[in-house]
Amino acid sequence: MNGNKCKVFLLSGFLGSGKTTLLKHLLEKHPEGERIAVLMNEFGKAGVDGDVVRRDGLEVIEISRGSIFCACAKGDFLRGLYTILKDYRPTMLLVEASGVADTTDMKKDLSHGMLHDYYRFAGNVCVIDAQRFEDWLDLFNAVSRQTESATHLLINKTDLVTKEEADALEEHLRSLNPSAKIARAEFGGIPWEFLADGGTSEKMKDIPGAEAWEKFIEDTLSNMTPHMAPPDSLASLSAFWEGDPEKFKAALEKLPDDLVRSKGYFLDSDGGWKLFDIVEGGRPTYADAAPGFSQPRNLAIFIRRKKARREIPALLQEAGLKLLELRF
Repeated sequence: MNGNKCKVFLLSGFLGSGKTTLLKHLLEKHPEGERIAVLMNEFGKAGVDGDVVRRDGLEVIEISRGSIFCACAKGDFLRGLYTILKDYRPTMLLVEASGVADTTDMKKDLSHGMLHDYYRFAGNVCVIDAQRFEDWLDLFNAVSRQTESATHLLINKTDLVTKEEADALEEHLRSLNPSAKIARAEFGGIPWEFLADGGTSEKMKDIPGAEAWEKFIEDTLSNMTPHMAPPDSLASLSAFWEGDPEKFKAALEKLPDDLVRSKGYFLDSDGGWKLFDIVEGGRPTYADAAPGFSQPRNLAIFIRRKKARREIPALLQEAGLKLLELRF
């Protein structure tokens, strides 16, 4: 007997705003009885966040070759939705979008063709960086597109601004998206009640065969219409490396000024795995990885405005690190 359609929540927000932190919080506090799957989309050619949130009993699918809302990765996205549907049968799907994605099409996508038979759009939560939103809004098209298409706006990192600044930001957000539900948080800590969509349960149809789904993908890709807003021009580098972790930390202090985001993980001097994070203009921050976390190689991802491919690899090599693989 078929169950209800899978509820889909999109987690959006610009690079470094706190989407993965929000995702981890929601997974730790998820409603009883829900079977949750996660689909994560990263801007670069390698993914960090899937490794960070993955744990026993949680199904995570990663797409790291472009935005799932563009033709470059739309096929992978649609195949991922079929795999989730057929193999995992979740009651809820959390989709973490790339930080540079134009997320205006998610609701339309899920109401189209076969997707409408199995998935129900439940909300788009856009995470807002309270410190950087106003600056980013003038610099990156994705910020305004994500903000305006959201059903929920979460003003995050409120511990880093004054109440007056948070009030002014909320007023600005209401002018950009008057219908969105707005909340404030530190470290993405919101209750599930904030996401309540008020939608009604709908029964899903019988799951089709793989051949029928591939035909649906082919038809979808051939009928895609391009977005009018030009994509933000950013360059991504994923670097797998080995060497002295202290030299790596020193290199992170010397990164180019045009860096927008950097994150990753590495085996530290004490033998434990560390996560690192840098958001535009900020110093590196470090955190212990969860118990049991382990990876075959250290990974660092750098997203910047310039397409200077040799600069950061040269910086890491000059620090005495060995580069095992680079992905641009």
